[in-house]
Amino acid sequence: MKNLNFYKILICFGVLWLTYSCEKADQTTTGIVANNEQLTSRVVSSCDNCPNDDDCCCAVWLQDIFNTAASLRFCGTTDGPNSCTGDAVGECPSFSNGGQDISLFPGIGNFRKLFCVAPGSTFWIRNIHPTDDAIIYLSCQYDITNPQVLTITIPAGYTFTYSTNGSCLLSRC
Repeated sequence: MKNLNFYKILICFGVLWLTYSCEKADQTTTGIVANNEQLTSRVVSSCDNCPNDDDCCCAVWLQDIFNTAASLRFCGTTDGPNSCTGDAVGECPSFSNGGQDISLFPGIGNFRKLFCVAPGSTFWIRNIHPTDDAIIYLSCQYDITNPQVLTITIPAGYTFTYSTNGSCLLSRC
């Protein structure tokens, strides 16, 4: 009986070790350096990695980290490696800035991604999955205590447009 308890404890420590070691793997920053020594393509792992000091540090993550996935395309980010434009929607003006695809997968440590947006700017999010709704949380105050967090469901193929104010508060256009 004592041997069985020893193995149970050993398995618990092994699972904890795997959980924490896998969590660290998602915190690395990757980049491609251009000739002028600026990053042109990267995964932002910290609010300190935004290209401009005054950028809003935004985060998107799954509402349910165990049962859903999301495939999203962003346009209007300051850290996106692709160029894109957005048409005027409601009171939000047209814009041009960086774009990037972000995929969120179920599982602890792999469900939250950061991106950067200029304060007072506009960006859009498109659910690029052909059939599934994207069920997400969105915040552009990720780096502050008690941030504004929006609960969003984007149907498959739909695009939602948001603007940020000087305090990085989000409003839908």
